Amino acid sequence: MPESSEEMKEKILVMSNEKNIYEGIKTALEDFEVSHVFDVGEGIRKAREERPDLIILELAFPGEASGFEICKTLKTDEKTEQIPIAMLKGKSLKKKDETEGLELGVEEYIKKPINPSILRKTMRKVLNRANLEKMSRMVLKRGDISMHAVPLMAKIRRRRIHITAKEFDFLYLLMVRPGEILTREYLCQTLWNCDVRNRREAKIIEATMKKIRAKFGEKHRNRIKTIKHKGYFFAG
Repeated sequence: MPESSEEMKEKILVMSNEKNIYEGIKTALEDFEVSHVFDVGEGIRKAREERPDLIILELAFPGEASGFEICKTLKTDEKTEQIPIAMLKGKSLKKKDETEGLELGVEEYIKKPINPSILRKTMRKVLNRANLEKMSRMVLKRGDISMHAVPLMAKIRRRRIHITAKEFDFLYLLMVRPGEILTREYLCQTLWNCDVRNRREAKIIEATMKKIRAKFGEKHRNRIKTIKHKGYFFAG
């Protein structure tokens, strides 16, 4: 039986010397696997070894390096340069310093005190953007089916299949993890930021899948399997 995506949570590393900040972030981001370090050196080591999907970085570590210095270190290391960084900031951060951070590679700033709803939306935006950047750099191939980000299309052997951006994202998620069940909840949240419990919103999943299968044609439509009441997986 294919493995379920419910156990595949995206990993976020929080580098902060404030325990209450970490606890607030962990509570707000319950759909992610959130870990925490107090120490700068330990944080850099953990980032290099575990390569989280995203790093939330404190702006200031008293007696240690600044958040900007840590960001520069991470963005100049080939093992961590592709990991998106969001930085915590207070009201005292000047505009020119904020701009400096963006130039160093900070993706987004998170205002303190943290608003859980805004935090969730910001993290999803950053992760989605990072995933799309990864896709743009690769051609994904599973058997006789391949996906190309530039130009945006899928191919079955030599036959081109013209797909929309959202169909591309949907199919990519399935093909990059062949044999693994991607739940309807996961797809709905990841691709549309919607709630699968809302029947009207959930219909978009079935509609998108129907269009992809139609474009695949009769011979290949069953490469995408449906698991009733759970989700879908790509038979690679």
